[in-house]
Amino acid sequence: MNQNPDDLRTAGLHRGPNHVDYRETADLTSVHAAVQREHSVGTPGAVPMPLWLMALCGVAIFWAGTSFSGGFGTSYFSSDNYSVHPGETGSAFGPGGGGPGSEANGPSLADLGKSYFTANCVACHQANAAGIPGTYPPLAGSEYINGGSWRLGMILLKGLQGPVTVEGHQFNGAMPSWEKTLTDKKIAAILTYVRGDFGNHGGEITPDQIADARKEFAGHPDSWHESDLAAIPPTKELPGGAAPAPAAGAAKK
Repeated sequence: MNQNPDDLRTAGLHRGPNHVDYRETADLTSVHAAVQREHSVGTPGAVPMPLWLMALCGVAIFWAGTSFSGGFGTSYFSSDNYSVHPGETGSAFGPGGGGPGSEANGPSLADLGKSYFTANCVACHQANAAGIPGTYPPLAGSEYINGGSWRLGMILLKGLQGPVTVEGHQFNGAMPSWEKTLTDKKIAAILTYVRGDFGNHGGEITPDQIADARKEFAGHPDSWHESDLAAIPPTKELPGGAAPAPAAGAAKK
């Protein structure tokens, strides 16, 4: 008897060599099972990687990391240390030794100050330290930058509110307090960089001086005003820091 291949009443009679009906019939479970069997075989001769080989690769990767990348410790990637290994003086900003404030294990204080200045001060005082007229005073040529460091410590640590006159021009932009945001080293680095660049001629500020200034100004909870700055002698220096060198030919006691 001839069978109609489209007659669903004869479904299951048209089977392939594996006795599976490949037509779109209700016997789909058998078709799926056949497909799964075909894909579960995998590559002939392939075996999983032994655990000992995986462990050996892990040890090799760790050894390479510690030997050629400088280690995995956080000290190697400190924001204050841009050298590849401790003891090297190369930095992202140039050589770290040879000048005032240079450190044996990284860039100089002024080099660090350039980075910190860019990250925290440029928005207001601009990259050329010219400031914004009427709002933020210039740092280039400022009497506050080139004078004593005491008033700078006051401003950086506690901030400044209200109008202030710089180089004969009045500005009325608020200076935030940085005492809770920046470390002693970062504040000292910023001041050292600004006082030695942009045509300024101020001296270096040390982290010890900023640390002592924190204690000195601890009892003043609010920002300063121009009247507070006016009460300080323009040449007054921050407490602490390195002792001044004795005068040449001074008599020994």
